[in-house]
Amino acid sequence: MRLLPCVNAQPIKPVFSLFLLATLLLPVQASYSQSNSPLRLAESLNLSEGFSLSGSHRTRFENISDSVRPANSINDQVLAQRTILAAGYKNKRISVNLELMDSRQHLADTDSIIGTGTVNTLDLLQANMTYAFQTSKISNQVKVGRFTTDWGSRRLVARNRFRNTLNSFEGLELVSRSDSGNQLKVLASRPVRRLPSDRASLLDNERESDESSEAAKLFGVHLTLPNLLSPATSELYLIDFREKDTADVNTRNRRLQTIGVRVFSPAQAGSFDFDWESMYQSGQRHSSTNSSDVESLQHRAFFHYLKLGYTFDTPSKPHLLFEFDYGSGDGSPNDDSNERFDSLYGVTTFEFGPGGLYGPTSRSNIVSPGLRLVTNPRSNLNLMFSYRHFWLASNTDSWGRTGLRDPSGNSGSYLGQHLESRVRWDVVPGNIRIEGGAIFLKTKNLSNKNSLYSYIATVFTF
Repeated sequence: MRLLPCVNAQPIKPVFSLFLLATLLLPVQASYSQSNSPLRLAESLNLSEGFSLSGSHRTRFENISDSVRPANSINDQVLAQRTILAAGYKNKRISVNLELMDSRQHLADTDSIIGTGTVNTLDLLQANMTYAFQTSKISNQVKVGRFTTDWGSRRLVARNRFRNTLNSFEGLELVSRSDSGNQLKVLASRPVRRLPSDRASLLDNERESDESSEAAKLFGVHLTLPNLLSPATSELYLIDFREKDTADVNTRNRRLQTIGVRVFSPAQAGSFDFDWESMYQSGQRHSSTNSSDVESLQHRAFFHYLKLGYTFDTPSKPHLLFEFDYGSGDGSPNDDSNERFDSLYGVTTFEFGPGGLYGPTSRSNIVSPGLRLVTNPRSNLNLMFSYRHFWLASNTDSWGRTGLRDPSGNSGSYLGQHLESRVRWDVVPGNIRIEGGAIFLKTKNLSNKNSLYSYIATVFTF
C-alpha cells in the first residue's frame, strides 16, 4: 500500500517528533508558574482598546489498523494540521469577527477515509458583525454574516472540536437573554459547503473557496430555561432543515423537522447529576443523492440520551457516569418510509469516540450503553476512560458511518464493544496542550474485526 508521500517508515517520524516535543516541553512546564496568565498575541502587540488578535495551531497524527469501514483503507494513517487565526473589534454596541482556517493532511493513503472533515485549505471560517441592544429586561445580540455556533448539547448544531475542519453557516442568529437567566436563540442560515470535495484534490490539499447555496437551509429556535425545574436546566428546541437539488449540488432533498427537549443538572463534587434528552424527527427525504432518485420517503425517527453520574469529593474530582444512547434505524430498505435518525450538523466525538480515521458510530440506528470515568489527578492533567457496547436498533439498516448492512437482518443486532482512553496535559495552561488517545474496538457479525485506533496531538494557542 502506497503512502503519500512514499517514504520508508514514514508514519514513525511524526509520532517520534511529537513525543520528542513533549520531552522538550517538560522543562518549560516545570518552570511555569500557575500564577502566570496565558500569553496572548493581542497583549504582546499592545493593540488599541477594542481590537483583538488570537490564533491556534494543532498537529495531530492518527493511525488505525483493521478498520471496519470496508470501502476505505484497512490500515491507514494521517497527519492532520489545523491553523486558525482570528481578529476582531468590539465596543459597547458592535463587534466584528474575522476568522481564517487552514486545514491540511499528509501521509494519507490514496484510499483513505479522509474527506472535507479533514481538509479545507485556507478559507474564511467566520466573517460577521454582531449588534447588541437592550429591550426592557432583555439583552439582545443579532449576528449577521458567516459564523460558527453551538446549540444546546451540540448533538444537532455545533462548532467542532476534534474534527480537523469546522461547520459554519451564513445568515442570521439572534440571542436574547433575560435577567432571570432565560435564553432564546433564533437561527436562519444556509450551511457552508466545504470545497473541494473530490478525493484527488483533498489528497493534494488543493484550495477552493467554500460557499453556501440554495441547496441547503437551516432554521431553528432554541429556548433555555434554567429555573423551570430548578436546580435542573431545561431546553426546548425546534430545528427545520431543508434541501433541494441545484445545478451544482445534488442532495437527498431532505425536509426534516426536529423537535427536542433536554433536562440536565451540572456535575458537582459529592453529588449526583443527570442529563436526559429526547428528539422526534419527521418530514421527507430521498434515499440517495442520485439525480435520478425522485421518490420521496416519509421520515419518522427518534433519538434518546440518558446520563446518570456521580462526582466524588476528592482532590482529583473523579466523575463516574452511566450513559445510554438510542437512535432509530430504518425498518425496511424496500418500503416508502425511512426511520433512520439524522443528526444534521451535530458532533459525536464526546460520546462515541473521535471521528477522523475512526468514527464508525453515529446517532443513526444505534443502541449503546456505556460507562465513563473522567478525572483530574493534577490541575493540568485530565484523564478519561470509556467502555461501551453497541447494538443496531434495526437489524436491516446499516451501522453508523460504515455502510455495513445486512438487508435480511440475519446477522443479528449486536455489533461489539470498545474501550477508549484519553489524556490531556496542559503543559503551559492556556498556551500549550498535548493530547493523546486510543480505542480498541472488538466487533462481530457485520465485520468481525479487532480495530485499534490511536492519536497524539499538540495544540498551541496564542
